[in-house]
Amino acid sequence: MTLRNKIVIVTGASSGIGKATALHLSSLGAKVALASRNHGALEELSKSIPGSLVVPTDMTDSVQIKAMVESTVAHFGRLDALVNNAGRAYEATVEHADPEAFDLLFRLNVLGPMLALQAAVPHLRQAGGGAIVNIGSGTAFLAIPGYSVYSSTKRALIGFSLTARNELAADHIRVSLVHPRLTATSFGENKVRTEIPNGLPGGKLGADYSRGDPPEVIAALVAKAILEGEAEYFAHEDMRKPR
Repeated sequence: MTLRNKIVIVTGASSGIGKATALHLSSLGAKVALASRNHGALEELSKSIPGSLVVPTDMTDSVQIKAMVESTVAHFGRLDALVNNAGRAYEATVEHADPEAFDLLFRLNVLGPMLALQAAVPHLRQAGGGAIVNIGSGTAFLAIPGYSVYSSTKRALIGFSLTARNELAADHIRVSLVHPRLTATSFGENKVRTEIPNGLPGGKLGADYSRGDPPEVIAALVAKAILEGEAEYFAHEDMRKPR
């Protein structure tokens, strides 16, 4: 299988892992739809990706998510793969977690990918199959103080992704997960912040994202997931936990 001329939607494409993924998939010959809330950043990125489509999308908005998929199919004529990358972090102890922040993260990190999957599946089925790749997190396998809300959304993402994988297998639609470790992106800067004290010393965990893996490492795993369709891919093998 090759990615040449395959039509792929990448959410959260304006920066970090999403941007690296869009560039990498394009270098392998894919036609990429770029989705994010940041229209300006997408327009700038599209200059580096021949034949790309800019689709400004808020992944917490069900109407916009459906329009993202429909616009992509209307423009390219079909859909071959969906990469659910958009997501944000939030730091707080369980005792001090803001319910509104939890709601926002769940809608973005879990419900958004599910709605995108629901919108994409009919088109993938019509194409005879395809791939859905959801970006997980190494925190889903850990119990890091301050990361309960974020890690719980990624654990939920694992649950629905692996179940969808079984449900859609007969339609030749492969659902995969890619689990990054700490990645050198602006992810830490873009985390959700609220006015409620989060219970952490100094108000933050202080992870140094600049020391993480280059986002291109994860982009390569996404391409591999689309091509091979295994259930899970890990940035580092020591992250793999027996199920």
